Amino acid sequence: MRFFAQMISLWISVCMAFHSTAGEVTVEEPIDSNTIQRFNQNPEQNDTKDNEVKALKKVFLSNRSITCNDGSQAGFYLRKSQSSKKWIIFLEGGWYCYDSHTCRNRWLKQRHFMTSSKWPETRDVGGILSPNPKENPFWHNANHVFVPYCTSDSWSGTKPPSPSQLFSFMGSFVVRQVVRDLVPLGLENSTDLLLAGSSAGGTGVMINLDYVKELLHEELKLTHINVRGVSDSGWFLDRTPYMPTNKPAVEAIRKGMELWRGKVPRRCREEYLNEPWRCYFGYRLYPSLTTELFVFQWLFDEAQMDVDNVGAPVTKQQWDYIHKMGDGLRQSFENVSAVFAPSCISHAVLTKKDWQKVEIDDTSIAEALHCWEQKTSRRRLRRLKRLKSAGRFADSPGGMRKKKRRNGGMGLRNTPPEVNDVGKKKRRRARKNRRGRKDKDRAHAHSQSQNENRATHHPNKRTSAQDRPARSVQQSPRRPGKRHCSHRRLERCSWPQCNHSCPRLHNPFTGEEMDFIELLKSFGLDMNSVADALGIDMQTLNNMDHSELLNLLTQQSNY
Repeated sequence: MRFFAQMISLWISVCMAFHSTAGEVTVEEPIDSNTIQRFNQNPEQNDTKDNEVKALKKVFLSNRSITCNDGSQAGFYLRKSQSSKKWIIFLEGGWYCYDSHTCRNRWLKQRHFMTSSKWPETRDVGGILSPNPKENPFWHNANHVFVPYCTSDSWSGTKPPSPSQLFSFMGSFVVRQVVRDLVPLGLENSTDLLLAGSSAGGTGVMINLDYVKELLHEELKLTHINVRGVSDSGWFLDRTPYMPTNKPAVEAIRKGMELWRGKVPRRCREEYLNEPWRCYFGYRLYPSLTTELFVFQWLFDEAQMDVDNVGAPVTKQQWDYIHKMGDGLRQSFENVSAVFAPSCISHAVLTKKDWQKVEIDDTSIAEALHCWEQKTSRRRLRRLKRLKSAGRFADSPGGMRKKKRRNGGMGLRNTPPEVNDVGKKKRRRARKNRRGRKDKDRAHAHSQSQNENRATHHPNKRTSAQDRPARSVQQSPRRPGKRHCSHRRLERCSWPQCNHSCPRLHNPFTGEEMDFIELLKSFGLDMNSVADALGIDMQTLNNMDHSELLNLLTQQSNY
């Protein structure tokens, strides 16, 4: 256990040393994760079909008063599909600023998150927005929308430009205007809308999901669109930091919400009247949501470790804190119906090119997400049929719907008398049909009983049923390769990086994937001592690959 802790802590120390910057002004740098993106070493081998697919094309919002931080036009990138009625709107991540000091620093160092002035005409995005069926098997032909992050407010701000303020914060308005602008571009004819996002975009999904559904179903009357959300690496805990820090998450969010005039879901705000900023934390917001949500979260998320100010773990106290962080995240998912949480140190996944390689129990994130999508679609269809048979219309305006809520239902709203009359007539007919079927069953049972009595008195006489040969009933075999579909995957292992599909460690200087043995040697560790600690010889140690050695290390750490 001590060796494994030393190995991880040394690696994190090297990464932190490489990314640290000198100077008096501290700037919130973008988080460098253990990226799992792979690059094709030979571009000439790319399929020509992939090159023919159109890139995402820039579109500015029709309402020009809704802007980025600096007043430039906000917008989105769109790739339409003629063969699909599914739409994915993806909210980009990129942290936030929460006061004049952090916003000025962000403008100086991360200006691309505050303006659209240098947006290219087209963009290529991987993962769930890739048009390549190999990279994105389930959603490659969907209508793809990528919304760049230029409001620095976790997609929640409602503060317009003003002469007294240097920046505006209009993330909440941007999300809703994107949806409005997409309606005449084909969204009105869609069947499914997936609102997805990573990091700050993942938080933005949870904050805006119910509002987007209300906009489509109640205001625009597009009740046929099934709205769902996917939050990637946006589920954080409001924990006490390991060490005092000048940017605690709780204080930053509290200040930020005031600066942005942040808008959070109504039901959550009612729950936390005196502390509405709590609604930026997923485990507090989730119970109030009325729209289906899928959550992806690394159990040892780099952003969470950063705001917790735990630093490079070199002491037992630090490792205890990190373990409690993982346990806390795992416990926060107790009542979440759809979740995928690997035990890895990383941040974000949905738009990375090899996102499918992340697995728990041989199920990839893409497979779990597709499973959830299919199950929720079937559940919605069953609900629509039930409501239709009862004379109601699901999600229709005017109060004629049955609204499900996680924390207690609201019940059925008042409906016109004629609708109730239709429902009563249908229920009476159903009861009458059931009574008729029961009478037939009784008559059939009585007839069978009489036949059995005749057979008892006349053993040599066979009934017509006995004349027929017995049927051979066999269960049809399962299709080969068919696996159980599950959309709730929580890593059982409690150690960081104990999942073999975790993003590989990379050289912080070159960005290249490092050989695990070479990595340990570069830290100055005595490999003979490592071999002795693991109970193997040096030749065996040198011939081990990353997975085998990691398996041994995690086994040792559990003793």
